[in-house]
Amino acid sequence: MDSGRGKAEVAHAEEGERSSRDDVDEALKEAQIGFEAIPRSDLKLDKRGLPLVPQPTDRKDDPLNWSAGLKLFVLLQVSLLAFLGPMAGAIVNPAFIPLSKQFNITVVQASYELTVYIVFAGIGPLLTVPLSNLYGRRPVYIVGNLVAGITNIAAGKCTTWTGILVTRVFNGIGAGSPAAIGAATICDMYFLHERGFYMGIFTFFLTNGPHAASLFGGFIAQRLGWRQCFLIPGYIQLGVLVFNLFCLPETIFSRRSVAGLKERSFMDLLLFKNSGLQGRRLRAADFIKPFYMFKYLAILIPGFWYMTAFGFGSVLFAATGSKLFHGIYGFDVAQTGLMLSIPLLIGCLLGEMCAGWLTDHMVYRYAKSHGGRREPEPRINAIPLAILCPVGIIIDGVCLSHHKTVPWIGAAFGMGIANFGLQVATTITYSYCTDCYKPQSSEISSILNLFRSIFSMTISFYAIPLGEKIDYQYAWLIFAMINVVFLIPMVMLRFYGVGWRNSVWQKPPTFHDDL
Repeated sequence: MDSGRGKAEVAHAEEGERSSRDDVDEALKEAQIGFEAIPRSDLKLDKRGLPLVPQPTDRKDDPLNWSAGLKLFVLLQVSLLAFLGPMAGAIVNPAFIPLSKQFNITVVQASYELTVYIVFAGIGPLLTVPLSNLYGRRPVYIVGNLVAGITNIAAGKCTTWTGILVTRVFNGIGAGSPAAIGAATICDMYFLHERGFYMGIFTFFLTNGPHAASLFGGFIAQRLGWRQCFLIPGYIQLGVLVFNLFCLPETIFSRRSVAGLKERSFMDLLLFKNSGLQGRRLRAADFIKPFYMFKYLAILIPGFWYMTAFGFGSVLFAATGSKLFHGIYGFDVAQTGLMLSIPLLIGCLLGEMCAGWLTDHMVYRYAKSHGGRREPEPRINAIPLAILCPVGIIIDGVCLSHHKTVPWIGAAFGMGIANFGLQVATTITYSYCTDCYKPQSSEISSILNLFRSIFSMTISFYAIPLGEKIDYQYAWLIFAMINVVFLIPMVMLRFYGVGWRNSVWQKPPTFHDDL
């Protein structure tokens, strides 16, 4: 009996060992995607002994091999560009009332300048993002920021409402393009196991551009006039452009066509030399590649959830705050700006403190218990924190409806809570989607940008009218429930995502496999 049991235990242990080796082999196979077969002895591991994903080359000019300081320097520049575009587009939000008086339009009509910006910030980059895979990320950052700065200055000089709307079209295209490829740059530089933390830094800047805009915009509009809300950001963008010209290197790197090319210096990275991309040609099909990503559930499900979280957790407050806080609480322009910024900034800051690093840790725990195999789905474990987004929206709506008995601080808390959840949702979405299909990260980020922009631009048309018709607490409740409905497929993705992604009909795309 004991001997038989001992043999069974040995067999079970051997089976477990074989299973563990199979898991490790699968992890090694995953780590070698996009490379020639790498012998085990040459495989590069992280500090915890797990295979690095993706596997870096031995070249010093490979962004994966850059020093931590240089990576952070580039990350902060890219994050600043992602911050400046939305900030400049939203800085006039607290000044919708003086803007409406200037051009003899309603406050709701004045908010349409934000709507125009948002829609073209989503659609426009679809024309420019494919260029980033041909000419590099750097030209898109430089040209996009240049267009954004010039059009903001032009808006500050406009004397007609039509002229302002026209500048918003080109401003959206220019400012939206850098924001749309920021996630791709993060993937160029960082490994999967650390991507959540650094992607969180980027998404924090991306999300809070409009929030900080309200803080500055209220005082600028009240003290200096609404025109300075366009002029000052425009000058700042041009100043940052000069800095980027000398300090923002190219991060795109072909891992299959660098053989025989000399390692690039920092100056080469500024001049885009010897990247290995010279053999690429721009084709009409390149402009529809972002839409090809609609095929994948790992993109569609998080994309729909994220667009409702961002739309109702951020843009809803920006599009309605100027009218509601002035009409309900009697706030002036500066007070409205404070209300539309401080609670949202604090909420996002606290949210990110509980997001990026936590999702990285979840991925590590999964890999540790699965033979080193890293999967993106454990990042979704942080989703309970994102539930605070619809909770905060409901609180804000209830406080607005009961403003006679509930002071403005209640609405501020609701907005802050909503943005805590929004920041968690943003980090989960960007990290998860780019982990699933890293080579296509530029297409993915442009699609997420499109979802966010198209959905958000419609809010100005229906939020206040619906609130006035059925009461704000019920309107905001509807918005929160919409977000919850899209949360349910995200939960399913956590448990079935690995199987769905590995199914035949979800076979990964092959374009950009060398990146």
